[in-house]
Amino acid sequence: MMILRRATESDIPRIRAIELATQVAPWSEETFERCFKMKCDCWVIEEDDRIIAFLVMSSAITGESHILNICVDPPDQRKGHGQLLLKYAMSQAKSQGMGIIYLEVRRSNYNAIMLYHKLGFVQIGERKNYYPAPQGYEDALVFAKDLSVA
Repeated sequence: MMILRRATESDIPRIRAIELATQVAPWSEETFERCFKMKCDCWVIEEDDRIIAFLVMSSAITGESHILNICVDPPDQRKGHGQLLLKYAMSQAKSQGMGIIYLEVRRSNYNAIMLYHKLGFVQIGERKNYYPAPQGYEDALVFAKDLSVA
């Protein structure tokens, strides 16, 4: 049985394991701990008592949300879990009165970029040399979605 639930600090070891399996420059355990201390929203998808995906989002009093991190465990990718988490995060941000949601993505992450387009995100900019990469740095594409539009 699959459930989407709010993450707790006790989930950090499993979340971090997914992060290590998917990211070129993974977040440290301390970074995840800081997100919880800063009251970021964090949700996980759990299937058969195993966390298979997570999303971390911050929201500001300025009416903006920012997807900080989203990962799906490699064996569970391409099954709609990322889309489910993003749709949930967008609905939560909208219900909190946020008007816009942002995210960055590696230029080379074509699957994620296609998903963001599918969900109505539009590219609004670039950040040069934003992400560490095996051969130096990689640009980030900045995407946004207006939450006042259906």
